[in-house]
Amino acid sequence: MADADASCILLCMRTTLDLDADLLAAAKAALGTNSKTHTIEVALQMAIAQAARHRLAALRGTMPSARAPRRRRPARTARRPA
Repeated sequence: MADADASCILLCMRTTLDLDADLLAAAKAALGTNSKTHTIEVALQMAIAQAARHRLAALRGTMPSARAPRRRRPARTARRPA
C-alpha cells in the first residue's frame, strides 16, 4: 500500500489557485474546454508553444551559414504528358 501512495505523490500534483471566475469562464469558452483543469492545461500548453515560436522568430537570420535540412522524400520529378 505504501508503494501506491508513493506513486500517487509522484504522479499527482494538487495546487490551490486563486482565479478570477469571469476570466476562467471566458477562457473555457474561448478554448472550448469543459473543466477548470483542462482549461488551465490547454492555456499553459499554448503559452509554452507561443514562447517557443517567439524564440524561433528571434533566431531569424542569426545563422547565415545554416542550410536547409535534407528532405525525407525525394523531390518530385516533372510529370510526363499522358
